Formats: sequence, structure tokens, C-alpha cells
Amino acid sequence: MIKSFKEEIKILVEGKTNIVVLFILPLIVVLILGVELSGEVLRDIPIVVVDHDGSSFSMELAQQFDSNETFDVKYRVDSNEELEKLIRNSKARAGIIIPEGFYDDIMGLESPSIAMIYDGSNMSVTSAAKAKATEILLTYKAGITSKQLMARLGMSYEDSLETAQGFIFRSKTLYNPSQSFQDFLTPMLVAGLIQIAIALCAATSIKHEMLNMEKKKRLGYAAGKVIFFTFIGTLMYIICTAILAKVIGIPFRGSMRDVILMSFGLCFAVASFTVLISAVIRKKMVALVGAGLFIIPNSILAGTTWPLISMPSGYHAFANYIPFIHFVDNYRNIFLKGSMIGEMTDDLVYMLCFGAVFLVLAEIVVIFMETGKEDSDNEDISKNIQKIVSVDI
Repeated sequence: MIKSFKEEIKILVEGKTNIVVLFILPLIVVLILGVELSGEVLRDIPIVVVDHDGSSFSMELAQQFDSNETFDVKYRVDSNEELEKLIRNSKARAGIIIPEGFYDDIMGLESPSIAMIYDGSNMSVTSAAKAKATEILLTYKAGITSKQLMARLGMSYEDSLETAQGFIFRSKTLYNPSQSFQDFLTPMLVAGLIQIAIALCAATSIKHEMLNMEKKKRLGYAAGKVIFFTFIGTLMYIICTAILAKVIGIPFRGSMRDVILMSFGLCFAVASFTVLISAVIRKKMVALVGAGLFIIPNSILAGTTWPLISMPSGYHAFANYIPFIHFVDNYRNIFLKGSMIGEMTDDLVYMLCFGAVFLVLAEIVVIFMETGKEDSDNEDISKNIQKIVSVDI
């Protein structure tokens, strides 16, 4: 086992491929995400206004949107067709259509309809725009009704506003009150990338030509690989977590100890599974594809963007067996909620058990596999990769 561990250290030191995949790429991505998502919340969504009424009331409503930080009234056009064209060309992401006779209908208590048009091709923008537009329109509606009550019934401002609102509701968002996309997405994307890096490197770690030794001497060979990639992966989670918290500024309310424990569990599970793939499949390219087919989809489908609870029930049963499912929400919750290991024990135990089972299987395969001459294309692929990376670097 120690010999196998040292073999991976030698490969890491002498070669450049694994250094790039395991260390450089995750760090670059963390910094890129920090810059890309630094806006945190959506602001200045471009909108277009079609004011068929032209009254002071309608212009005041348009001004309510323009003065709100979420929106930027960039276009004022005369027809619904022009509005639709601007949204189709992505120059505007939302639109307001104020009908003709808007002011007169309000004064006549006829409840005119205002149409909000959204660009559904970008769900994040649509969701943010719809929520804020609803808030603005409800506030404006209450204000208009209050003015009517004051004018018609002689109510005081306080009484008219209380009557117009009917009831007052308040909402509070816990753990991510600003609804920051950066705080929500970045930890999960980084977690998925590190998982993929471990899987791709571990999937080609078994050197079949080195297994000509006696069977009893092969004991621990797979374990050495698993331990190496488990420690390297855990180290990268520690480094990236520190960068996210200290450099990028994502709130970190939990404990680094819990990050270490949970990331160790995930890295152990992923390394064990992909080392088994490496032991079973002699051709490195095929092993890479096999690991990629398993790891990359579950990094995407683990509820990182679309919530798992909204996925088909049949997928739930399958997803519960994927180690990343048991890690990624907990990792984000350590950041945003300050979750402690006692709340994540079941998930940690599952990842450790998953890793232990596949580690045993990998050891069995390595010990009892029939050795033979390594496929020549394995060496060619490895040499070509090393040459490409050496030239690029």
C-alpha cells in the first residue's frame, strides 16, 4: 500500500497532467466563478414600456420600475409588436403594457389590467423580474386605492392605506437573505469540479504492467491509490473552501473540521469507485470515458441547480445511491447555514460505507486479475498526453 501511494506521489511530481487537473484547474475555476458571479443578485434588468395611456399615472408607474435597482427602463415604444421584437432580440428581458384609458378606468373603479411580459428563455432573470415586478405593482395598487379612498370618502392617509392593503404581510429569507447567486451556486460548482478531477485521475491510476508480482504482494496496491486521491481531494476542498470564504467572500458559518470530514467521505467514495474502474478496464481511454459517464452527470443532476425534490420520483431512488448527492447540499449548508457534523452523520456514514465496499472490490480485482502485457495504446495515450501538456506548459 505504501509503495502504491509513493508511486502516485512520483507520478504527481514528475508528470504535469495530474497537477493541472487536480490543483491548477480547480483553483482557476474558483477564481473565475468568484469574478463571474460577483454581482451576487440580479440588477438593472433591461425592460421596455409600452404606454398606451400617456397619463401622469401611467408615467408614474413606469418611473416606479425605473427607480427600482432591479430594473432599468431602457426602451419606451409605441406598439406591442415593437416590445415583442426587443424581447425576441434579447435587448429587453421584460416588458410592461399599460392599456389605453388606464387613468380613466382607475378613476371609474373599473380595475384596468396591466400586462407584464417576460423573456422565458432565461429562467433566472424571469424569476427575479417577476418577483420584483409583483412587489412593485402591489405597492402601486395599494397607493392608488388609498388615494381614491381619501378623495371619495375623506379618509385620513393612515386609514385609507390600512383599508386599501386589507392586510400587511412580511417575509423573511433565512441564510441567503440577499438571494445571492454567487453564494448559492459557487460552492456546488466547485464541489462538482473537484469530484470530476479526482475521478479522471484515479480512473487511470492502476498500472497493469506493474501487477506481475505475486498475488499476495498485490495486497494494498489499490488501497494506496485510493488513499492518495482521497487525501489530495480533501486537500483541494480545504484550499478551495478557504478561498471561497476568505477571498471570494462567500459567507462561511460552519466549521472547517466538518468540511474536512465530509470532503474526506466524498473523496474516499469517488476514489474507491474510479480506482475499481481503473482496475477492471485496462485501456486508459475507455476507463476515462467510463468514469466520466458516471461522475459528470451526477455532478449536474445532484440538485445543484434544479432541486432534487422536483425531479421524477424514480430518479430519487437512483440518486440516493450517488455519493455526491450526500455531499453537495451538506457542503453548501456548512457555508450558509452553519450545519454541524451531527446533522450530516448519516450522509457521511453512507459515503464511507460506499467507499469501503468499492475499495474491497478493487483490491479483489487487483489481487486475482490475470496479468499480461499492457495494451500498447495505453502507453501511447499516456505519452501523448504528457507531450501535449509539456508543450502547453
